[in-house]
Amino acid sequence: MATSNSQAFGCYFDTDLGFIPKKVFMAKASNYTSKTPDENGVIHWSDEENKIWSELVARQLACIEGKACDEYMEGLKKINLPHDRIPQLSELNEVLLATTGWQVAPVPALIDFDEFFRLLANKQFPVATFIRSRKEFDYLQEPDIFHEIFGHCAMLTNPDFAEFTHKYGQLGYAAEKKDRVYLARMYWFTVEFGLMQTEKGLRIYGGGILSSPGETQYVYSDTPEINPMNVLDVLRTPYRIDIMQPLYYTINSIHDLFEISQMDIMTLVEQAKSLGLHDPKFPPKEKLAS
Repeated sequence: MATSNSQAFGCYFDTDLGFIPKKVFMAKASNYTSKTPDENGVIHWSDEENKIWSELVARQLACIEGKACDEYMEGLKKINLPHDRIPQLSELNEVLLATTGWQVAPVPALIDFDEFFRLLANKQFPVATFIRSRKEFDYLQEPDIFHEIFGHCAMLTNPDFAEFTHKYGQLGYAAEKKDRVYLARMYWFTVEFGLMQTEKGLRIYGGGILSSPGETQYVYSDTPEINPMNVLDVLRTPYRIDIMQPLYYTINSIHDLFEISQMDIMTLVEQAKSLGLHDPKFPPKEKLAS
């Protein structure tokens, strides 16, 4: 498994079997347990956990300078993340509720498809309440609280992004399992690994990139293929979570996401199913010896 790819990978594996909820797939492999808020909703973090947060934030703020989209940077100011400690979820909820009506919701390290989509459909963004160990400071398979908050919460203050995520949750919660396979790819290439072409040049809005120093630098190299957003193509594009992405899709403004949320996405899913998947732009994952 590569060690320089993104810090977290959202909630799906794209496998030969289709999409599997990551938090379910990882159930037997997880080394982390989410912390439970106390009776006042407070999560108690150790000094070491707060120090890891502080170091992650400092490193990534320097990394995304001049690369994150304006909407993300504006959202970052709004949520006003503390640099010396992990924020309490109530602090984030106060801002998110006032701006877009969203909240963050504490979840176990492992949740299933239905719960993931149900939360998004109710404007609740799931946050696993654990932070990576120092041993896994640079590489983590599971989305921890740093990825979820630093990568995603700033964008949830933007009305267009928030509506897109809300509509995605509603569609996913109502969809059949075989259709969620296709919807998951749309989430991957937007919310997690989305890019934007602006007058200032290429900018990042996807949380999987924004929380990863390696992927943040990689998207500005000559290696990946970067194509304009085409929703039907996105629904047909396979991916792997354990490598740097060979392909990204760009929107022209964050309002494009709102426009996508107003499309008949499920009709496009049916078209994607009829047309079949594009050939993957990556080698098959090596199977472990039994």
